[in-house]
Amino acid sequence: MNYCLYCSPQAMEKWIHEKEAYILPDYKLAQLPPELLTFNVLYKILGQKQIYTLEDARRLQKKQYTIQQYRNQMDLTQGYSPEQMLAILKDRCRYLIERGSTLNNPHIPASYFQGWEQITENHAQRLRELVAEALDDKA
Repeated sequence: MNYCLYCSPQAMEKWIHEKEAYILPDYKLAQLPPELLTFNVLYKILGQKQIYTLEDARRLQKKQYTIQQYRNQMDLTQGYSPEQMLAILKDRCRYLIERGSTLNNPHIPASYFQGWEQITENHAQRLRELVAEALDDKA
């Protein structure tokens, strides 16, 4: 390793806000379709039932819920009401759309770090000092 940089949350704030502004329209758009889902959509996917089973819920959510979350979602002793299953369907839709509306591994241009201290020696010690300075500045 030639050098490393310390990026405090304060130092990264501008870049983070830029990325937030970049994805915000997509994120807001992703919130709309789940609310448009109706019982008719649920029935097309899982059929019309009085009680939906744990297996039905797993068909929708796959492995997004833990077994405890699946059980916590049950509003009937034998499973899920149509209303609850519709809520699970909306949750799945929201998850799928949000997954596509986020920004994974955004590139930070090297120019962003111009003028930052390059830590070339005593990496751990200097990093501790910089973190302590950032904490003092925050306080």
